[in-house]
Amino acid sequence: MNIGYVLRSWFKLRGRSLEQVSFAARRLAGIIMALYFLAHMIDISTVVLGKDVYNAFVGVFTSPPAILVDLFLWAALVIHGVLGLYSVIVEMGIMVEKRKTLLAISWVTIVLLFLIGTWVIMNVF
Repeated sequence: MNIGYVLRSWFKLRGRSLEQVSFAARRLAGIIMALYFLAHMIDISTVVLGKDVYNAFVGVFTSPPAILVDLFLWAALVIHGVLGLYSVIVEMGIMVEKRKTLLAISWVTIVLLFLIGTWVIMNVF
């Protein structure tokens, strides 16, 4: 199996339903969160190297470009969480006949939560 072909197929949107695109978005968001988790573990582990090393590393995450990373991570969390709830509801057999409506509600919820989170990140941090 060609892994490159499989990964590229995730991003082909032509001829795909919103449900298929949403599944790919949730999968990609999960990968992004896993990579962030790995970076976070490295960040936390710098504590054992001393206060100066830790403070220097944390300084990277508090710089202005880090706000964009925070927004990107917030988007991944919201997409993965909301679409995960959508999948759970549909897989449990709840609202199966109304899944297109539920998916539309899910995307509206994603946009609203992203906007709220963006406001908080930009105004609080």
